[in-house]
Amino acid sequence: MNLSFLPEKIKHKQKINLNESGFDFALVYISEGILVSKDNGAKFLKENLLFLSSASDILESKKDASIFILYFSGHYFKDLHHIQQNFCLSYNPQDIFRSETLRNKSLSLKKENRKVIKKVLSLIYQQGESEDVTTSTFIFHQVMSLFAFIENILKELNLPINESRDMSQEIETYIQQHIYFPDKLQIKNIANQFQISANYFGAFFKKKYQKSYKQYIDDIRIQLVEERLASNQYTMKQIVDELGFNDESHLTNFYKKKRNITPSSYKRSSKRAN
Repeated sequence: MNLSFLPEKIKHKQKINLNESGFDFALVYISEGILVSKDNGAKFLKENLLFLSSASDILESKKDASIFILYFSGHYFKDLHHIQQNFCLSYNPQDIFRSETLRNKSLSLKKENRKVIKKVLSLIYQQGESEDVTTSTFIFHQVMSLFAFIENILKELNLPINESRDMSQEIETYIQQHIYFPDKLQIKNIANQFQISANYFGAFFKKKYQKSYKQYIDDIRIQLVEERLASNQYTMKQIVDELGFNDESHLTNFYKKKRNITPSSYKRSSKRAN
């Protein structure tokens, strides 16, 4: 069995580079501190679980951190039938690391799940101080129980493993369904909905759409406002109530900032055009 593990106190600006480690995969639990992607600046906060593959970004600590890292080579999961049969796993752990749903992303954990993850990792670490990790049956069983537990978490969250996940399409659908509920579209809420960090979500969104998440939402709201103004079937109060503005003054200021004219001016010009 070819396993290496490294729970340590990571120093400021210390890097995690899977390509240089010589391993294929890494399971990372951030007990304390923050990790930051050197490629896109995405931040991964404490109490998050990360699934890294050889295509992962280089991660760097921005402050002192306590990080549990389990490095794996593909050989560790060689006897797939034995593993899945004896540990009741639905998937080979390599499938989890390669899943589009999880690969190079963070998974937020509930309090009760964090306790179990930390306990199992601590057992692996303690046993490794007195036993060869490459031959330890105890450590092997703990690792497999860890992946069985992770599978249960994924099932509870209804996150697919073998299916490719087009997260951008899921996000667009979520926004369309909740565009009339501004609270549900706050970054912290939508990031929690998709089980990723708020900072990663912001970086992902800007890279995908070439605009910030706020600008994207504002553009949709402007379009909806203009559709209602042009129809002449909505009063300002109705538009305010439907789209979640605080009052008519809030709507006017929002629109004027984006279009440099008032909603009333747009409504008059639209009426003349028709």
